[in-house]
Amino acid sequence: MKVEKSTFSSWQALSALALGAFVIEFGCAVDKEDDDVSQEEAAEEEDELLEEAPEEVRDALTGMLEDAWPTAIEPALANAEDKVAALKAAITAWASDSASADARDIAKDAWIEAMRAWQELELMQVGPAASSLKAVGGENIRDEIYSWPTTNPCRIDQATARFEFESSTFFDDALVNAVGLDGLETVLFSTPNENSCSSNSGINREGTWSSLGADGVAQARADFGQALVTEVEADLQRIRDAWEGGFGNELATAGQGSESFDTSVKGVNAIYDGLFYIETFVKDRKLGWPLGLRSCGAEDCTDEVESLASGLSHEWLAANLEGFRALYTGGEGIGMYDLLVSVDEDTLADSVLQKLDDADAAVATLTAGLNDTMRSDTEKMEEVHDAIKDVTDLVKVDIATVLSLTVPAEAAGDND
Repeated sequence: MKVEKSTFSSWQALSALALGAFVIEFGCAVDKEDDDVSQEEAAEEEDELLEEAPEEVRDALTGMLEDAWPTAIEPALANAEDKVAALKAAITAWASDSASADARDIAKDAWIEAMRAWQELELMQVGPAASSLKAVGGENIRDEIYSWPTTNPCRIDQATARFEFESSTFFDDALVNAVGLDGLETVLFSTPNENSCSSNSGINREGTWSSLGADGVAQARADFGQALVTEVEADLQRIRDAWEGGFGNELATAGQGSESFDTSVKGVNAIYDGLFYIETFVKDRKLGWPLGLRSCGAEDCTDEVESLASGLSHEWLAANLEGFRALYTGGEGIGMYDLLVSVDEDTLADSVLQKLDDADAAVATLTAGLNDTMRSDTEKMEEVHDAIKDVTDLVKVDIATVLSLTVPAEAAGDND
C-alpha cells in the first residue's frame, strides 16, 4: 500500500531523516575518540525526532526500508534465478549435442533472457551484491556474476582450450574476467572454431587451440558453459542467502536496532547508492565513453560498450531503467518515491518518473548495439544520453538535497 502525501511542511518532516546525515557528515568536527559517541547520540536524537514526525513520514521511511527486499529486489532476483535455471538447461542440452547449431542458438536465446534479468539487478547493488569496499554488507558477488567492464574474451578462450575449468579450484582461483555471464557470452557468441587471442598467445603459438579441431572447440565451449552457468546459479543463491540470512532484517530495522545501520538515513543511503548505478555506469560508462563525453584513456572508445559479441548493449539499457524504476518505486511496496511524497515533495517524485518515461522512450528507439549506433547516428545516441541525464540530475542533485543523502564517493566530484 502506497503512502499518501503529508500536509506537514517539507523541512519539518525531513528534520528527523536528515539529522543523522547532518551530524555525521556535515556537523561540527569532533575528535576521533569522540566519533562513536557522537554517532550514537545522533542516532538517539534521530529516533526522538522520528517519533515527532508525521505518521505519513514514519510510515514511508519504515516501509521503504522494510520493502526494499521483498517487493523490489527479491522479485528481480527470483526472475534472474528462473532465467539462469532455463539457461542451465539449454546449455546442458547443447553440451549433449555440441555440434548442433540449433542447440547453441537455443542456449544463446536463454542467455539473452538471463542477461536481461540480470541487467535489472544491476540497479540493485545493495548489500551482498555490492562492493565490500563501498557498501554496508557488500560481498562483491556482482562481479562474480557479471564483471563488465572488466572482461577478457581471450582469457575465456585460454581457459576453454586448456580445460582449466575442469580443475576443482578453478572458480576459487580465477579472476572475475574469466567467469560469469560475460564469460558465457564469449562461449556462446564467439565465431565457431575461432578465438579472440593474438597469434602470439600460447594457445595459438603452441597449437593448443588448433589441435582441438572444430568439434573439439565446440564441445569444450559447451562444457565450460555448463561450469560457468552452474557457478552463476550458486552466486545468485549466495545473494539470496545473505538477504534472507540477516541483511534484509538489518536494512529493515535501520535506526531501530540494526547493527549495520545505526541511523535510518544510512539505510536510505544504501538504497540510494544502488540507484546511483544509473549515473556512474549507465550515463557515464555505458554512454559517456563511446560518445567521447568521458575520458576512456584512448583516442577512440566507440567499441567500449557492453556485449560486443552479441551486439545487445542497447537492450541492457532498457533493462537497467526497468531495474531503476522498481527500486525507486519499491515495486508493489513502498519506495523512495513514497518517501518523497510523504514529505510534500510529490512534484519531484513524479518528475523522476516522468523523466524515466522519457528515457524509456529514447532507449526504445535504439535497434542496434551502441557502437553501431554511435557510428551511424551519433545524434540519436546523444539524445539517449541526455534523456538519461535528465533522470540522473534529479537523483544526484534534487533527491540528495531534499533527503540529505550522501552522493557516492566515485561521483561526488562529477559535475556532469
